[in-house]
Amino acid sequence: MKGALAILAATIVAAAPALAGCTTDAFCFSCNDFPTPDGGTTTVAASSSTSGTGGEGGNIFTGSGGATSTSGAGGADACAADTDNDPKNCGSCGNVCELLGAFPKCVAGKCAIDKCAAGHVDHNGIVSDGCEYSCSVTNGGVEICDGLDNDCNDVIDDNFDLTSDVNHCGSCGTVCGLGNASAKCMPVNGFPECVVDTCKPGFSDLDKLAQNGCEYVCPVSPPTAEICNDKDDNCDGQINEGNPGGGVPCESTCPGGVCLGECTAGTTLCAGSVLICIAGAGPTLETCDGKDNDCDGVVDNGFDFQTDPLNCGGCGNVCSPDSAIGGCSAGQCVIAACAPGHANLDGNPANGCEYTCPVTPPTVESCNGLDDDCNGIVDDAAVIAAQKPPTALCYPTPGTPCAGADFQCLGAPGWKCNYGPGVEVTSSGTLAVVETKCDGVDGNCNGQVDEAFSDLGTACDNGLFGACRDVGQRVCDPGDITATTCDLSVLPDAVPGAPSAELCNNVDDDCNGVVDDGIVDDMALVSVTGGSFLIDRYEASRPDATAQSPGLNESRRCVVPGRIPWTLTTHAEAAAACASTGARLCTGAEMQAACEGAAQSAYPYGASYQPLTCNGLDFDGVPGGTDDDVLIATGAAATNGCATALNVHDLSGNAAEWTSTVTGNTGAPQNLSIYLTKGGSYKTPALGLTCQFSLSRFASNAILPDLGFRCCHD
Repeated sequence: MKGALAILAATIVAAAPALAGCTTDAFCFSCNDFPTPDGGTTTVAASSSTSGTGGEGGNIFTGSGGATSTSGAGGADACAADTDNDPKNCGSCGNVCELLGAFPKCVAGKCAIDKCAAGHVDHNGIVSDGCEYSCSVTNGGVEICDGLDNDCNDVIDDNFDLTSDVNHCGSCGTVCGLGNASAKCMPVNGFPECVVDTCKPGFSDLDKLAQNGCEYVCPVSPPTAEICNDKDDNCDGQINEGNPGGGVPCESTCPGGVCLGECTAGTTLCAGSVLICIAGAGPTLETCDGKDNDCDGVVDNGFDFQTDPLNCGGCGNVCSPDSAIGGCSAGQCVIAACAPGHANLDGNPANGCEYTCPVTPPTVESCNGLDDDCNGIVDDAAVIAAQKPPTALCYPTPGTPCAGADFQCLGAPGWKCNYGPGVEVTSSGTLAVVETKCDGVDGNCNGQVDEAFSDLGTACDNGLFGACRDVGQRVCDPGDITATTCDLSVLPDAVPGAPSAELCNNVDDDCNGVVDDGIVDDMALVSVTGGSFLIDRYEASRPDATAQSPGLNESRRCVVPGRIPWTLTTHAEAAAACASTGARLCTGAEMQAACEGAAQSAYPYGASYQPLTCNGLDFDGVPGGTDDDVLIATGAAATNGCATALNVHDLSGNAAEWTSTVTGNTGAPQNLSIYLTKGGSYKTPALGLTCQFSLSRFASNAILPDLGFRCCHD
């Protein structure tokens, strides 16, 4: 108990500055000054003492009201408080009754409200929330209309009905005061407003505007029944309403004083302050309206309902059929005549002349898609049959698409030949002078098929070049009958190839439109004392040459194996062929240097003659050959070893070759240069086949089947 008392004392001392004069919101017993129900306070000292042994000691509370001591011994708690009535130990020691806005008390060990603190009221009777309603009594506790709870009964402005109180209409202090009227407060359109209850004697509320009260001053007071005196006797804002004193029969305009039919007697009318007589209806001209207008006792006399088209069978029944002149017969509407341009084809008068003539005025029927005679039949076949043109004008020529054609009435277009499929006609339906369709049909029946397409059957191609080009024939375009197209399937049908590297073969291999362009000639580099030069590896051949034919095309020289060499050429032609590719004819010395090689051999293949190696006079031919005295394909003897160490072929045998070395002149009269030829040919014996042999010479105009050439380049 010593520990508990020390903690309580320390708590009280520490809290003293903050809790001096405890709050009135929650009256507690952890404060220095405890309010008491009688308005006093009990003060707890800022120090305490404890005593006891073997457990918690007793608490000592010291205050102005005296001291209370508790003590205990052993292990059990003990206090001297009255737990049945002590609000600081209510029900058990240390259970303090702390209630919001209330002075607490302890009754039979339960916290209860002794009384509420100032500004607090207990309305719900629940002890746990204390005096929960914050309110201060005003106006001496008498409730007035001011927006406050004056009597603190938790109801603001009770006993005041703002929806009906004339002194507080809609809000406190809004007093209903209206001129010349007693007012009342009532909801108008959902909101309380001051309105007129009753008017003062001699006044009336005519405009029904509450803000100006009963604004109308009655001319007669008190109000009476309305009389004919030019005054507002009943105070309703109107004078002589209801014709007071009037409405009495007076003098009459009826014939003979007897009112028949539409004739009526006069009546009196209040006008100002006197009664006058308003005459009644007199007789008028009789009209067909089911009434006795002339007041002679007979209704609608003078009207003939049997024949009058304006009143046929009864008044107002006017016979006016559409597009016609109406008539009346036996009380029924009929058609007297049709309006111009119309006809009554169905005979029904109810819809009048229902048919509109397409031709006005009607005329003789013809083939034009119109009902010329207005009888309801367009292009009446029985009438127009005699108008049909002669059949011969359709040119029904047998064997043509026009066979069997005849004229037919087509309505608005008139008479037209009934041509069948395949016949070409103009927009007016006549035969076309010139065919417009490429379809294999004689469309204009003139004995010629597709004559307008003059390119039919002519040669064409796919628009590509060289090896990629494919040729065909112009035919009718199946996708467009007004045009032709190139049919590449027509034989001979060469399958075009894809572009490839250009070869020296008189073919545009790369399909660029240029034959044998961009070719790099196959040449070997020969080094000699003082320099070097390039020489063709093979004897020159024509672009169209093959292994069996020397060819005819001389557009450029070719340096390729497997071709019969280019012979039967003059010296000038050979030199020009070399020059056209940027080369030149070799000199005799260059030919010898290329043939003998660095070893300066007698033959291109070695120092001694080998009869079966190169194509000389005693050559037995290539394997499979049957004639040894002929030119063979360039490089064909390579299988026998007829090549230099630099892989230059046929420098011995096959075709003798022109050089640029001049050895003399033929003299007059031609004065032709004589040029050295090298290598010998297939007609040359062994001695003339050596690299060094230089006795073979020809005039520049020599043309021989065994004399060809090859080119060199610096």
